[in-house]
Amino acid sequence: MTDIRETLVGLFTELATLEHLTRTRIERQFPHGLASAHFGILNYFIRNHPEPDTVAGIAWSFQEEEARVAGQIQALASLGYVKIVQGLKQSDTVVTITDAGRAVVDEHLDHLGPDFEQLVAEIPLEELRIAHNVLHEIRLVMDNLPDR
Repeated sequence: MTDIRETLVGLFTELATLEHLTRTRIERQFPHGLASAHFGILNYFIRNHPEPDTVAGIAWSFQEEEARVAGQIQALASLGYVKIVQGLKQSDTVVTITDAGRAVVDEHLDHLGPDFEQLVAEIPLEELRIAHNVLHEIRLVMDNLPDR
């Protein structure tokens, strides 16, 4: 195996393992009715994308089927975490996060504070920042691959 291949296989194996461990830990502490996919959509509005957005835009960002994303958005709307304005087509439906949606994300992140503090205690903050920057760059490249 070449060095680059071995490095990439190792990197993506670690990322997959981290994603699974993180999702499992976070899901155990979600408020009733909220799943990781729902939290991802709410967090998308807060951290990555200005609102509003369409079902098609959210699906594109998550590389998910529009029907699946539309179902998740309907669930969030029933909980009062997003507001939807139906479009002519499902993909054109406009989604906006509500104050309740923002609050549930903030509350959940506050609740996860001890887990985050444990990371900082074990790994220096500067190293976490470097790792975040590298992972962010990888995601940007993947977002712009021609087969997207």
